[in-house]
Amino acid sequence: MGRPIGSLNRQKPFADALQMEICAGNDPRRLRTIAQKLIEMAEGGDLQAIKEVGDRLDGKCAQVMERGDVPVEMLTDRELFAIIRGGSCEPVDEPNYPMIAGPKQK
Repeated sequence: MGRPIGSLNRQKPFADALQMEICAGNDPRRLRTIAQKLIEMAEGGDLQAIKEVGDRLDGKCAQVMERGDVPVEMLTDRELFAIIRGGSCEPVDEPNYPMIAGPKQK
């Protein structure tokens, strides 16, 4: 599982390293060359390359939290908040959140 939805990931060391390498040297077309290679791989039928192109153009698909077999009354407040946050299953400390459904916790 990744970070909780809404948390900020300010440190991106891999992205920073890629940016430095792409900008290093005297060829401003390096990134374009990489993009062309990705497209060639996708055209050749490489499923991972096809997925990468789709993710870059359309964005990644949202993860779905499937709990269709459980009535909403059976979900905990934490699970309901996870659904509200967009499907993150990561436990988040929320000591002062209001009750949404279900019995009061002691």
